[in-house]
Amino acid sequence: MRQRGIQRCAVWGFVLALGLLPRADLAAQADDEPMPGFVRPSSGLELERPILPGAFFDVVGRRSAVFGSEGGSFEAWVYPLKILDDFQLSFRLEGYPLDIDGRDVAASIAVSPEASVLTYAHAAFTVRQILFAPIDEPGIVMLLEIDASLPMTITGSFRPRLKLMWPAGLMTANVAWDESQSVYSLTEETQRFAAVIGSPGARDVSLMPYQEEPRDVPLRFVLPLLPEEMRSHLVPIVIAGSLEGRDGAKRSYDRLLGSARELYETNVAHYRSLLERTLTLSTPDPRLDTAFAWAKVGIDKGLATNPLLGTGLVAGFRTSGESERPGFAWLFGRDALWTAFALNAYGDFEATRTALDFLRKHQRDDGKIPHEISQSAGLIPWFSDYAYPWNAADATPLYVIAHADHWRASGDLDFLKASWDSILEAFRFTLATDTDGNGLVENTEFGHGWVEGGALYPPHEEIYLQGVWIEAARRLAELAEVVGDAPLAAEARAAAERTRAATERVYWLEDRGFYGFASTRPRKKPSKAEPGPHRAVRQERLDELREARFIDENTVLPAVALWWRGLEDGRAQSQIDHLGSGALATDWGTRLLSNRSRLYDPISYHNGSVWPLFTGWAAMAAYRYGRPHVGYQALMANALLTEPGALGYVTELLSGDFNAAFGRSSHHQIWSEAMVVTPLVRGLLGLEASAGGRTLRFAPQLPADWDRVSVGNVALGDARFDLTLTRGDDQMTIRVEPAAQGPLEHARGKRSPTRLEIAPAFPLDARIHSATVDGRPAPFELSPLGDVQHAEVVVELAGASREIVFRYDEGTGVYFGVETPAPGARSEGLRVLRARATGDTLHLLVEGRGGRAYSLGVRTPRRMEDASGASVERSGPRDWQLRIAFEGPPEDYVRRELALPLHGLLGGEPSGATSSIPR
Repeated sequence: MRQRGIQRCAVWGFVLALGLLPRADLAAQADDEPMPGFVRPSSGLELERPILPGAFFDVVGRRSAVFGSEGGSFEAWVYPLKILDDFQLSFRLEGYPLDIDGRDVAASIAVSPEASVLTYAHAAFTVRQILFAPIDEPGIVMLLEIDASLPMTITGSFRPRLKLMWPAGLMTANVAWDESQSVYSLTEETQRFAAVIGSPGARDVSLMPYQEEPRDVPLRFVLPLLPEEMRSHLVPIVIAGSLEGRDGAKRSYDRLLGSARELYETNVAHYRSLLERTLTLSTPDPRLDTAFAWAKVGIDKGLATNPLLGTGLVAGFRTSGESERPGFAWLFGRDALWTAFALNAYGDFEATRTALDFLRKHQRDDGKIPHEISQSAGLIPWFSDYAYPWNAADATPLYVIAHADHWRASGDLDFLKASWDSILEAFRFTLATDTDGNGLVENTEFGHGWVEGGALYPPHEEIYLQGVWIEAARRLAELAEVVGDAPLAAEARAAAERTRAATERVYWLEDRGFYGFASTRPRKKPSKAEPGPHRAVRQERLDELREARFIDENTVLPAVALWWRGLEDGRAQSQIDHLGSGALATDWGTRLLSNRSRLYDPISYHNGSVWPLFTGWAAMAAYRYGRPHVGYQALMANALLTEPGALGYVTELLSGDFNAAFGRSSHHQIWSEAMVVTPLVRGLLGLEASAGGRTLRFAPQLPADWDRVSVGNVALGDARFDLTLTRGDDQMTIRVEPAAQGPLEHARGKRSPTRLEIAPAFPLDARIHSATVDGRPAPFELSPLGDVQHAEVVVELAGASREIVFRYDEGTGVYFGVETPAPGARSEGLRVLRARATGDTLHLLVEGRGGRAYSLGVRTPRRMEDASGASVERSGPRDWQLRIAFEGPPEDYVRRELALPLHGLLGGEPSGATSSIPR
């Protein structure tokens, strides 16, 4: 290898110039033909918009990633190495004396699962910068499509880093130019870590000789291109990294360069398969369908393969800036486990097993599951010398729940048996954290639950952890029965009931109608309020809590126990009133802490910010207890975050006061994607598997103005089903049939006949007359829950299609539109907390801004009339427009209870209707 120069630097500036050489130089470069263009295939999913300056974008594979800002610059990673940052393009046209900065002409971005395309538009040229991370390769490929009226030179500038991900290392990169290969090499003293960046036919013209003093000067290489070839050829730039030295990086570089087209097509095939083989969705709201599809992609991109550690789920992505911490792009316990429920919901059981296997591999000897694992953990004593891996207590019980959830949906007994000892150790670890025998598992000495800092920290026994533990113990009991350990099953059930009873006794605040945050211990030293809004008020409240034994704050955290129906039904209904209230819920999601708390801080990580994770918890809690309006508002708040920020992805956290993400937010956060999927599939659609992949429940709680929904590829064990629901004035038809794609690839053994529980929700005043299966009368049961009643029919399905028809007198349903809030807006939307029609009255519990009036749709066969502060107007054959006015200060949400008369009753007592066919 011929080296013109080697330079050692802490911070170096590079310029990568790709353009036209003088004609005299073309002969010397004759062997370096440009890459022929090709028609790029598509996975079928794409979002495009004009450049939004400063908005985050990423390009992510299993082993590599690009993180950047639209129209700005990007950094490149090959795990666990940060290769370079601040990559930018500029352009020089023949006859133009100055470079044209790419940031000034960045026009649009198009994002697809397989690649991102940034388009630079000028009067004399269009350049498309195609960036993709091959699914399973340690590098990044950039392809430039150039269409120009004049000869031009493209300059790319970047800074080399070659730094290990936090917190492993301090290294200084050596930079070399290989003239024969047209590449830069980045190496360091041990020669183990390396990167190669280059482009065929490139020629360096500015690398300083060794004897010169190091300076922060540009390095440039130029690439000859004939103007007439621009429209038919591509300019490739490849970035490769390796933990096997320069030779390893060069092998990767050659493979990426030589197979760019094939690797692009592999990306397309991977994501097309993901979108088509897992659960698919068609609803009356295309925004929801799009958000769901992108959420699957966003979750899949969270799978990372680290050469030192294996493959697991990371938490999220953002730029690292001057650090080596790219958001939360290292491997997490609880993040992966909350995400696993979404993976199971849309049927990617293989990904769930991958995530669980990774955590099992790194489980501590006493059974504790790690909270976080840096991607450089294989190079340092991470698990012994750092506190981070063991900081949290919740990953361990969540691990038990996730295993049970996987078993319920997949029926994979082999995986359960292989994991059984690990699951049992995790159960035993958390069981032992109730050191005082009061039935409540503890945070003190064992790790934080949800809150890990701020004014609410440290809790001693946090309600979040109790909710997780109740479900973990219940699910361990279920798994114990599967493996034939009846005594263990009884022990686990007893533990769950003990904690459930203690939670009701300790946390329920009867006079306030919600569950408090945590029991605590007197603080050893005064707590200081963090800088921010109303600091004096927050400090006063902290002083009051110094000797407190219980923190009675109104938070979103009880929603976790409600997710799994872990608390008493009547109290849960009151708690959901709080979860859906304007004090916790905003138009863009749910706050951790009520904005009426004296501890509230809208720009604090833990004291008032909005997390899509919390929003998902609230949505699931509402749907579990028959409160579809609260659930739908929360679900849509998350879904509508898919496009305004990082195009296609949902951010980590936002302000509690304004619709704006934190600057420090990970703008592609994996569990935020999961909280689009799980509330949609298991909440709104009510699709859930159980009994080891032998029972499927379909209990949708659809908005009143939806008359159809279709769901494809619903995974149940090794089978798949398609379901369609249509409804009219007096009939609902549900068709279930085997999916065209047939069995899942991960089939495990023979299947038993499948039990289908078809239980759609109806308004409480609907009267269900009959149910039929394939035209034959079938027994059904009515189960009131919250604001709805479910009519349930049980069907056995062994490979055949089934058609279930309910005939009924229509009830009264309430519906509303959910608009995308404007960037930076305050929360203004109507909050529909309860809507139930009984007898001759529609009862509403709603909140709105003082001084405002809101519209609400009502679908009913009855005649309505005005009530105090509310007017009605007919808007269709069976639709009414209800206008509700709110009095009070405009800065506050005001609660109203309305009782609206209904006339022309269907007859009888609709809410008490029972089946005429005994079961």
